[in-house]
Amino acid sequence: MRRRQVLALGAGLVALAAGCSDPPGSRKLASVTLPVVVPGPSGGEAGRVAQALKGIAERAALVGELRLVNRPSYVALTEFGRVRRVRHVLMAEPELVGTVRAARQAGAFAGTTPLARLCGEWEALVVRAGSPLRSFGAFADTMRRDPAKLTLGGRAEGGVDHVLFGMLAQSLGVDPRLLRYVAYPTTQEAAAALAGGEVAVVLAGHNGVREALRTGGLRALAVSSPDRIAGVDAPTMLECDTHLYCANWRGLLGPGDLPDDDRAALIGMCHDVAGSPRWRELCARNGWTPLYLEGEDFRQWLRVETARLGRALGELGLRV
Repeated sequence: MRRRQVLALGAGLVALAAGCSDPPGSRKLASVTLPVVVPGPSGGEAGRVAQALKGIAERAALVGELRLVNRPSYVALTEFGRVRRVRHVLMAEPELVGTVRAARQAGAFAGTTPLARLCGEWEALVVRAGSPLRSFGAFADTMRRDPAKLTLGGRAEGGVDHVLFGMLAQSLGVDPRLLRYVAYPTTQEAAAALAGGEVAVVLAGHNGVREALRTGGLRALAVSSPDRIAGVDAPTMLECDTHLYCANWRGLLGPGDLPDDDRAALIGMCHDVAGSPRWRELCARNGWTPLYLEGEDFRQWLRVETARLGRALGELGLRV
């Protein structure tokens, strides 16, 4: 069966080039307290990106204060869209698309103002050390023969791990609705379930399983990045002929009625943070890849990306 090409990230997979001049309005926020709605708990993955953004922006006096407001993922986007007359921003990520159950022709983030994509983490497809699945090819063959035979694990239902399993199935010519997926609150719990034999294969952010890969408790079959990841002994999914790459990206969105001067100031803040040595240092430490894209380029990319994620969710049977 011919495999369909599935790309989960389009243009813009390039770190911010050094030496760019500051956008206009980049210092307008120096005395402003800006609420940031962050999906998930304060110690969660989106929360860590938000904390890094906050620390750099406040230390450089790019903003008076970024006040982080953590909300459960399933209500973060909905509640953000309901707030009026308050200048605030939302930390966006792929999982939020899955919280919009009814399909929207304009996309999950309709009614917002895309500001900038900041970074992302590539995924790793992992098995326990003693698994009979010795390669991605063995995983693919098992999926094609009997997709329900493998119990798959990852984070939230409808989140990036689940969606990527669906995209993998689609790329292999398998109906994503036949997959058996078990959701866990965290990567650590999914990895523990894998080590304990509760699931056969897990998709997770590569940094969250890096130590288990290093010590030999887990083994990576493939990674979802366009290029191989240093320190992870595994081919890319592109090398495995699935024509697929995907990152768990994070970016900032403003409200839909955001004035042009506020939009320019917020993009300026993101631009300055993403261009700083401290941001590059934190990205390297946390396993994030800088994926900076701003303004209209981000808006166009986000429209394509959310439509793609929405289709994948539909094929998994999670959206109507």
